[in-house]
Formats: sequence, structure tokens, C-alpha cells
Amino acid sequence: MWKEFWDRQSGKLRPCSFANRVRSDRIASLELSNHKEIISPHRGAINTLEVDLTEGRYLLSGAADGSAAVYDVQHATDYEGGGLVAKHRCLFFVDKQHEHGHKYAVSSAIWYPVDTGLFITGSFDHYINVWDTNTLRVVMDFKMPGKVYRTAMSSVATSHMLIAAGTEDVQVRLCDISSGAFTHTLSGHRGK
Repeated sequence: MWKEFWDRQSGKLRPCSFANRVRSDRIASLELSNHKEIISPHRGAINTLEVDLTEGRYLLSGAADGSAAVYDVQHATDYEGGGLVAKHRCLFFVDKQHEHGHKYAVSSAIWYPVDTGLFITGSFDHYINVWDTNTLRVVMDFKMPGKVYRTAMSSVATSHMLIAAGTEDVQVRLCDISSGAFTHTLSGHRGK
């Protein structure tokens, strides 16, 4: 790697080539951790993962079987191999059997940006659910005009509680958690 640094410093290597080599070296050096294992309760492919922004401790996952789960990635539930491998089982799990569970694949699962007391799931069943983490109840849901592909919230907004939703409809909709209504419809896309 030092040769690339000297070649870049002397002008023999272009910036893009240097960046590509550094990126390739970093990717080649990645290894799976043999000390931590997340035990998934999902019966389908995992479509979405997010670690909370407030503590960096809780992992939220959503899967193709319509389920969502939360894990504590800092505190293991048990250990194997003489304490060398930390096993992390989910703290809680909601699926189709839950009274407000999604019927189809969960395509998006995000944490409320300033608190782990809420999380949001979007699904191919045309619903966005806002969940209370403590009671595992849906405190609000939004019926969308098509499959929900992605949801997002601003991590810096303090004056509103808007969820941006991208669906198979051509418009992006902003859903307001505080009022339970759609506040804006953003047009401009021609496809899903």
C-alpha cells in the first residue's frame, strides 16, 4: 500500500485510481467476526437493517416474511465456546400473527431518530406502521396507495415528525405522526 501512497504523492497515480486501490484493499481485508452472532427469528430473507442513532445499541430488522425484530447488539443473551462467541437473540419479534403485524414483506424498518421508543415499518401490504417499542402496539398506521418501498425520517428535524414514504405510486408522500395525516405529496417521478 505504501507504494500507492508514494505514487500518488509524486503524481504517478491519478486520484481516482488511488481511491479505487484503497477501496479494493479495504474490501479485501474485511472478515466476518467470529466473536459475535446475531440469531435471526425471521423465516424469510432480511430486507432491511438499522441501528438506532441515539445509543448505537439496538438493531432493527425487517424481513420478507412480514416480520420485524429488535436486538441488543451490546449485551449478549448467552455465550458459547467458553465465552468467546457472544450470541444475540432478539429482544422482541412481531410477525403476521401479531394483531397489527404486516401481511406481506417488510421493505423498510427505521428507528424514530431521537428516541428508541418508536420505530416505523413499511410493507408491501400498503401500510406504514408506527410502533411503540415498549408496548409492541401500533400507535398509528398510514394506508398507502401501493407497496411501500422505503421510509425515511430526518435525523436533525426537531419541529416536525414527518415520515417520507416512497411507494410504487409515482409520488412521495409525507406522513405526519403527530396529526395522523398526509401533509405533502411530492410529484416529479415518472415511475415507481
